[in-house]
Amino acid sequence: MNSKWIKEVGLLLTLVLITTTFYGCGANGDFQKNTNKVTLKVATYAGASELKEYQNLVNKLNAKSKNYKLVIQSIPSNYYQKIQTMISARQAPDLMWLSQEYIPMYAKVGAIMDITNKAEKDKKVELENYYAGPLDTAKYKEKLYGLPWISQPVVMYYNKALFKEAGIEEPNGSWKWEDFDNAAKKLTKDKNGDGKIDQWGTVIDGWPPINTWVWTYGGETIDKNGRIKLGSPEALKGLNMLSKMINVDKISPDKEQAQNMGDAQLFESGKIGMFFGGAGDDIENQVNEKFKVGMSEIPYETKKSTFSWIASTVISSQTKNKDVAYEALVDLTNAIQKWKIVSPTKSGLSNVIKVRPEKAYALDVIKKSSAYARGFNNQEKEAEIDTALSDELYEPILYNKKTPEQGIKDAVDKIKSITE
Repeated sequence: MNSKWIKEVGLLLTLVLITTTFYGCGANGDFQKNTNKVTLKVATYAGASELKEYQNLVNKLNAKSKNYKLVIQSIPSNYYQKIQTMISARQAPDLMWLSQEYIPMYAKVGAIMDITNKAEKDKKVELENYYAGPLDTAKYKEKLYGLPWISQPVVMYYNKALFKEAGIEEPNGSWKWEDFDNAAKKLTKDKNGDGKIDQWGTVIDGWPPINTWVWTYGGETIDKNGRIKLGSPEALKGLNMLSKMINVDKISPDKEQAQNMGDAQLFESGKIGMFFGGAGDDIENQVNEKFKVGMSEIPYETKKSTFSWIASTVISSQTKNKDVAYEALVDLTNAIQKWKIVSPTKSGLSNVIKVRPEKAYALDVIKKSSAYARGFNNQEKEAEIDTALSDELYEPILYNKKTPEQGIKDAVDKIKSITE
């Protein structure tokens, strides 16, 4: 999500008439000459080595299928802007990747296909096998518009050597935020005696999402019905704790320090005791035996909850061959879930060790985190809402420019101006 989205929303809204007028009349999905297979274009933002792996996966599907041939359209930069341009020109790819925050807007304007009835009857899909968190992000107004292929829950990595050195017991999934803060204070040190902190307990520089503290204290920013809940006592408690850790206990380098040095790089170089990263991040290989890495569920207060990066594959409403496109969607999703970790399905987590054997030590944590991992209650103007939360609340807390109370008030006012 970035500031470009605000401009892109305007472009996407102009697609409403075009998309609905030409529903089912797209240029893609034509029959290949001399075969009975339908050619389906699949848009992806995968690049480099990831694209090669994806192509190999697609080649295998094409060899097995009697009904379709998938052709990859790689768009590694300005992905959503280019997708929207293709939709406007009635040249939309038949299938495309969408990260969670884009689905409500695309569904609202009719750019993507409702697959609810097909998926509910499809034994190859098994909707009950999906975790609720990722599946919810593929829905708009209770209708299903895509199949999630990845759900990357935020977990807590930690440096076992630093924990041992500081005499701190390793986390076991039951830590509250006070436990986390106490450990982080012990890990925050001036190692070389020059009067400057050069080792910190953690890094919080705009990541993880500010929702982390709201959710784990039992609150919401916006509920599923679009009602703003940021002003609740639970949200305030969580954000007060965040502010205390950042501005009073100073357990994290400031934002400029963190971004100049790189938050993941700070952890990998041994300067950070605890790091919030995706369960599938390549942390273990990047550390490269400099120290032993541990993984734990993130801390909480009243409710275990963690943000997950989630993406789905969707079908363009312009595709000429809806039934074949749906068949390809299911096959492609099932194949990706065996390739990518972390899977959004309960059964798919068994592939973690096969795909990434270095994650074997953390499989139990990944399973537990996946069970309650979730996305945002995505709204049609989700990116604008997220920008408001960052500008009016998260950034001012990080820079100690606003109290959480004032930040909440300003963020609520801004969100109301966006959504009402």
